[in-house]
Formats: sequence, C-alpha cells, structure tokens
Amino acid sequence: MTDIEDRIQQIAQVIGQLDDRQVPRNIRNLSNDAVEKWLLNKDKEMDLRLGMTASILDDIFNDANLPIHYGPLCLQIQTALETLLAEFRRS
Repeated sequence: MTDIEDRIQQIAQVIGQLDDRQVPRNIRNLSNDAVEKWLLNKDKEMDLRLGMTASILDDIFNDANLPIHYGPLCLQIQTALETLLAEFRRS
C-alpha cells in the first residue's frame, strides 16, 4: 500500500501546480479541497479518495475559466488517478 500512497503524494504535488496566480481563485480552492479533503485524507476509503479527486478534477477541466495551458495537466492527473484506482480495485 505504500507504493499507492507514494504515488498519491506525487499526484498531490502535481495538483499543487494549479495553485498559481494565473488560475482563478475558485479553481485554486477546488484543487486545494481535492487534495486536502479527499486525496490525502486517510480517514476516507481509498477508492472514495481517488474517485472524488478525479471528479473534482473533471469539474476543474470543464470550467470555462481554466487557463488553456492547464487543461492537459488536468487530463494527465485524471488519467493517473483512474490508473491508480484501477490498480487499487485489482489488489
């Protein structure tokens, strides 16, 4: 399980790239909530942590105010979360 937690930490660091002045405040707040309330919250079940974080990232990706150069980053994060979730469910 430590491999998954290590990868979650890496994903959290990548999501942290959205904490940029070029990104609107509501999106920064959403990304911070995704990390703090869901992704890194060990009180929640792993599949819920990953699924809710992916859902929030989907909302961010679909936000019309997201600077265009952050779109691919959101997609990469979502892909990593979905891969991790699939691996977790298989184990």
